[in-house]
Amino acid sequence: MASLKLMNNEMAVSPIVATLVLIVVAVIGAVAVGTIMGTFSSDVSKQANANGAGAASQNEILVAGSTTIDPITQAAAKMYTAKNPGVKITSQAMGSGAGVQAVGNGVADIGAASEAIKSSWTTQFPNLQKYQIGEGAIVVITNKAKPAIALTTAPSYTDLQGVFSDGKVKNSSAIGPDPIPYAIGAFNANTAVITRADGSGTADSFYQNYLGFNRTPTSSGNANVQSVNGNAALIAAVGATDYAIGFADYGDTVANIGPNGAKTVAILPIQDLNNANTYTMSNLFDTSANVTANFNNLRTVAKYIYQTSVEQGATPTQGTNKYPITLFRPLYYVTNGAPSSTVQDFINFVEAQPYDTNTKTNVFQETNNFCVADIA
Repeated sequence: MASLKLMNNEMAVSPIVATLVLIVVAVIGAVAVGTIMGTFSSDVSKQANANGAGAASQNEILVAGSTTIDPITQAAAKMYTAKNPGVKITSQAMGSGAGVQAVGNGVADIGAASEAIKSSWTTQFPNLQKYQIGEGAIVVITNKAKPAIALTTAPSYTDLQGVFSDGKVKNSSAIGPDPIPYAIGAFNANTAVITRADGSGTADSFYQNYLGFNRTPTSSGNANVQSVNGNAALIAAVGATDYAIGFADYGDTVANIGPNGAKTVAILPIQDLNNANTYTMSNLFDTSANVTANFNNLRTVAKYIYQTSVEQGATPTQGTNKYPITLFRPLYYVTNGAPSSTVQDFINFVEAQPYDTNTKTNVFQETNNFCVADIA
């Protein structure tokens, strides 16, 4: 991620920027404001006007949102700016929800969301336009040195619901909040749950689409639960916490497991919703191709889901030997109304799976995701 510049205390801030800050404070929060405005305050103060307060200039693009999509954007931005040296692209990872709020309020040019677009977003911002750039996978992970469950043991779907329900470790009889951790199935009694604190598309997809919860649980003060911001922080927390379990983007997880990673976490095999089939995501890394060893198998599943849900408009069914479909989620760029020609051109560039000559892969394979052109 590009390093962000701190705001100069001596810099004069225009009324437009002041208005922007107030808007973002109300909607996203002071932390997101400091991050975004620290990057763009100088440019916006010089170039913003009453008719376009959200865009720094036609030659600058700010992408804000999903920590899953951030590596894709950064890789694509390097290639795009090499071909278009007059364009500056900055990607700010802050969570899907914050990204949608940022683009809806004119702070960012593109919002990045790693989940299905919510009706609450389109109600709040009726001019949102979405562009599905690909699909990504989510994995259940545990501490490698001291795992929450034996690395070769696949927890049942019911046990995963129990572990992650309300962000607490509990058995099936402990329905309400309970600060005392219970062993569930083969899980260690000291299991620590790591979850997301930010507005996360990964968390929404995991909790709501996979586990079937109607909301994203919170830690509720339980000492056995940690809440962190972003995929990278969650993986780091699982790797640093004995008997920890969590969930994260597959690409970010593979980066930890790979030859240059910290190797502190492991991917757990899991069972499907009926506990009938066990699915294993590879912990291996193919260094020659710079892609995961089972990327092609995963792409087949992603292709099936995309063609069924997008092209046929039906709900895909979970078949034999298919990784649980609910642990795949769409990756979107969103704009508030019609984008500028420069922004649209960048979106088109990413949708076309730009090829990285250094890694010999497209930017989606490079980050262990799936582009639309690859699965449509």
